[in-house]
Amino acid sequence: MTSYTRMKLLKGMVTTAILALLMLSLDLQKSWDLLRNVDLLPVLMAVGLLAVSHMVVALIWRRLLDEIGIGIGVERAVRLYFAGLFLNNFFLGSVGGDTYRVYGVYKGSGTGRVALAGTVLERLISVIALLLLGVIAILARFGELPVTFRWSLLLATGGGALAGLSVIFIPRLVGKISDPLTRRASQKLRDRVKGLLEAMDRGGRPLLVLPMLLVAFAAQAVRIWTHWWCAQALGLDVMAGDLFIVIPLVAVAAGLPISIGGLGVREGSGVLLLAPLGMAEPSIVAMEFLAYLVGVGTSLIGGLAFLLGREIPPSAVKPINEEGNSTVKLQ
Repeated sequence: MTSYTRMKLLKGMVTTAILALLMLSLDLQKSWDLLRNVDLLPVLMAVGLLAVSHMVVALIWRRLLDEIGIGIGVERAVRLYFAGLFLNNFFLGSVGGDTYRVYGVYKGSGTGRVALAGTVLERLISVIALLLLGVIAILARFGELPVTFRWSLLLATGGGALAGLSVIFIPRLVGKISDPLTRRASQKLRDRVKGLLEAMDRGGRPLLVLPMLLVAFAAQAVRIWTHWWCAQALGLDVMAGDLFIVIPLVAVAAGLPISIGGLGVREGSGVLLLAPLGMAEPSIVAMEFLAYLVGVGTSLIGGLAFLLGREIPPSAVKPINEEGNSTVKLQ
């Protein structure tokens, strides 16, 4: 059995186990009743908003690639990004789609480390923006939240954001941490890790990252707002502030590479985090599952891009110069 097959099997087993646990512990019939009577207009609004959010993030990714060594056309960046979204719904968490994006850029530039560095930076900036939105929402309603719950939320969101910022702004610290872990690895692997961190260092300049972070704030706020539209589609009375407190952690959990498109993880973490705020568990499951379907619907255009994606001609590949600046321009 190949490692790929084992990963696929593990993914299916974890997803099945989580869904079985939800079925045994919750009244999913009520969730199904809500989903059967969904209002399509708010769903379409959620799809449109999520598509805009992804478009903005795709442009952030393009700018990061350009800054650290690869110029890529807007059309190709958006196409690769949406194709990655499509694959994210069928691979382990966000790993499949991100791998495709890196490979798509690598085919045209021949610089895998730079492509990976730009993608990692985009992921970090998006997650940091999402978590910082959660921190702001928690602090805004800090006194209203249960004592233990509010501190747990603040520690998880704030700690995650600080960890992400440390990776971006202090990659040398990451290098020192990784040294003992890669000491017994081959020299080739150590060189790859070093090259990745050097590329991230070029893109992790505060004057570049901070404006990107502000743009990402807007994109991730729209992403959270799509959950509110999903709640409206189901006829649920949900405070938007509650969603800004909880959805950042739910989104991070759903992005972990342990299930099919975050299925089950999204709903389970939503129940764990939203129930203490007074939302009924069947309503949470229905809202989060509808949010998943909205994500799948938004990514369908990426499926088309994936199926019809064209190869990059060899003539488009140009080398990186000695200073590390790329002359590659992918259209």
